[in-house]
Amino acid sequence: MKSLLILCACLLFGCMSAPKSCINERTTGTILRWGDGSLESGTYKGFEAKAENLGIFSIERSNVKESMKSNRLDSMDAKVFCMRLQEVVTAFTTVQSLYSPGKTYRSVEYINTRTNVHMKAVWNPEFATFGSKEFRSIFDSLMVSVPLVHQAQH
Repeated sequence: MKSLLILCACLLFGCMSAPKSCINERTTGTILRWGDGSLESGTYKGFEAKAENLGIFSIERSNVKESMKSNRLDSMDAKVFCMRLQEVVTAFTTVQSLYSPGKTYRSVEYINTRTNVHMKAVWNPEFATFGSKEFRSIFDSLMVSVPLVHQAQH
């Protein structure tokens, strides 16, 4: 009976412990970026979430020669960041190449400055193609993390 109580207590406290975060030495340089751009003008407007500080930023550039300007909007919960990171990594593992822009494009990027990895999926937002299905879904789930007032401006 005593061992049964100990087993139940271990299971109960084990289930109640906080889940480990995916943010560690290897992933602290991870940036998830998503947004819309124009091939012709080189403009880009979107958002990014950074593992380092769990910040959500609006990002923008006026042309290809300019660097991205960023403005911190909010913070993202570590658990949510880890879920989105897993979705992005899984999508890039499944769909290894997606580059199908129109005059404008929509994109999702995975950038890890620690490991020097940069992956970018690009598609034409005018069409809902089979190939862009996973990334369209990820784009939408990432947009949920952006405060509503800033979604309207995008």
